[in-house]
Amino acid sequence: MHSIRILVLRLYRENPSWGYRRLHRERLVLGITVAASTVWEILHEAGIDPAPERARSTRADFLRSQADAPLAWPV
Repeated sequence: MHSIRILVLRLYRENPSWGYRRLHRERLVLGITVAASTVWEILHEAGIDPAPERARSTRADFLRSQADAPLAWPV
């Protein structure tokens, strides 16, 4: 179990934007079967959120950014 923990934490450090489900899938690709909940527990015990906040833009954000841009009319 210690080697699984080391691998999960290493994969997380190398790919900090991945959540626990993506880390779980990568472990399966490597041929290491372990439950997704085990990956979540390892991250939780290490004080790492299971899925980092991802920057998402809303439709309102998009419209605001478009309103600030100058208009270009086709010639």
